[in-house]
Amino acid sequence: MTSYLYAMIFVMLLTVCWSVAAENNEFEMGSSGLPEPLAQILAEAAGLQNQNQTRDAIKLLQTERINFDNHPRLVELEVQLLLESGRLSEAKNLIEQLPATRPDGAELLVRIQRAFETIVSSEKRAIIFAQKRIELKDFETAIAVTDLALLAFPDQQADFFTLKGEALYKMNALEAAESEFMRALQIDPLNPVAKSYVTEIRTTLEAQTSTALAEWIRIAKDKVGDFIVTFLALFTAFLMNSLLSPLSMRFRLLRARRAFEAGNYDDFADAVERLLDQEDFKPLRHNFRLLLRKRPYEEVKAIFEAHVMTEERLPTLLRILHREHDRMLADA
Repeated sequence: MTSYLYAMIFVMLLTVCWSVAAENNEFEMGSSGLPEPLAQILAEAAGLQNQNQTRDAIKLLQTERINFDNHPRLVELEVQLLLESGRLSEAKNLIEQLPATRPDGAELLVRIQRAFETIVSSEKRAIIFAQKRIELKDFETAIAVTDLALLAFPDQQADFFTLKGEALYKMNALEAAESEFMRALQIDPLNPVAKSYVTEIRTTLEAQTSTALAEWIRIAKDKVGDFIVTFLALFTAFLMNSLLSPLSMRFRLLRARRAFEAGNYDDFADAVERLLDQEDFKPLRHNFRLLLRKRPYEEVKAIFEAHVMTEERLPTLLRILHREHDRMLADA
């Protein structure tokens, strides 16, 4: 009898504990059915959005999402705010970082893809959107949009190659940027924006090479002393000028000549422009004579005028070409 009584008391106590736990859990979950701290974060983010502080709302969600193990409601709201802000690539990267097994991932990726498609449904909208993303330093989204627009609007590829080049340039991917600008110039040789950037990139790359050498000399001086470093620098410069420069010049001349013979006039003009940076024009003049033996002067001149992209270099090239043409006529 005593054992039965104890058992009944234990069951009653357990029932009371369950009831209290259930009441506490209902309180913690709140009326939204979410844990109270999570519901508070969502409400705070929504409040920031309503006050036009979307950037702060996104920062809040980015922080708390990690604390709540990428809770679907936090992820969904962050993606929504990123899309509304035009930060499409950031939204896509967020979803792609989540486990592939999550059921909400595929649905959110579809929403992101639709946002991209909406932007490139209009050529004008795509251009304005890409320009805006570049201004806001969202280069990844700008590049993604221009890549889609290049497929959607083949008649306006020059504009989108230029925009993509500008985004890459501002990311300091100078060689990749130059490649995009050259593609734009192949379509529209008079594109002033692409021309300006190509000139600036080449100047920057040359300056970076000189700066890198100067930095190496400075560091080396600290390590081994001025005299030895100065001697090594002069000796290296001598080797570069006396041995490597002629080989480099020959390679560039051969490359330019082969491009000309193959009819790749853009590559030819690009190679010839780079040759102007050399102080010795004799190999360049010799190369021009070889070209004039294969093609009429007017035809070669027209190729230069159509395919040389840097305006300040064109007169020099044409002047060299004209002089070699006159000398060939005099020698005939």
